[in-house]
Amino acid sequence: MLSADHVASSDFFFAQMTTSLIRLSEPARSVLSQLRHRPMTVEELAKALHLTPNAVRNQLRKLETANFAARSGSRPGVSKPSILYSITLEGQVQFSTLYLPVLTEFLEVAEGQCSGKQLKSFMRDTGESLARRYPKPSGTLKDRTNDGARLLKSFGGIMAVQGRDGSIVLRSSGCPLAALTARNSAACRVIEGLLTEYLSASVATCCDLAAEPRCCFEVTHK
Repeated sequence: MLSADHVASSDFFFAQMTTSLIRLSEPARSVLSQLRHRPMTVEELAKALHLTPNAVRNQLRKLETANFAARSGSRPGVSKPSILYSITLEGQVQFSTLYLPVLTEFLEVAEGQCSGKQLKSFMRDTGESLARRYPKPSGTLKDRTNDGARLLKSFGGIMAVQGRDGSIVLRSSGCPLAALTARNSAACRVIEGLLTEYLSASVATCCDLAAEPRCCFEVTHK
């Protein structure tokens, strides 16, 4: 039986994996790498990286926008206090390669501890919880589905919106969770749950789970 702690852990891992899909430029990554060691000021970062203060400020703006770095205090300066910048949890994720293997093994263990029906329900609940991190779209079902396609593209999907027998179908020539769905099809239910909550619609999985998994989700009115 899966506990509430298991659910929270899975939601955390999926959230961190989606965050890690954001690719940083080399200058921004260099600044973020310095912040892993300790909070630093613009002047300290500029000296460590042999950059101008304005160049460092430009990269810090990008990192703050992505929520990878944040202002965390100040330090006395010559004429006025200097702002300190620290790396955030989301920023730390950029340097980790452990989330995917941990989550893969998590699903293997979960599969051995509960029924197939329970695991699918658990995966859907995880997707719905993840969807609540994003503002819901408005408009017609087609409009909302297009927004859903854009969200999945931001996660690494290659999405297309198509019509089929009065319903709308989201298809992708790839899968943003391919490393998981290739070993456990229940992982597809995460995206099914995410779309159900995000689109405020009924969503059914119709994925192709061959050697190269391809996403397919049928969207209809509730």
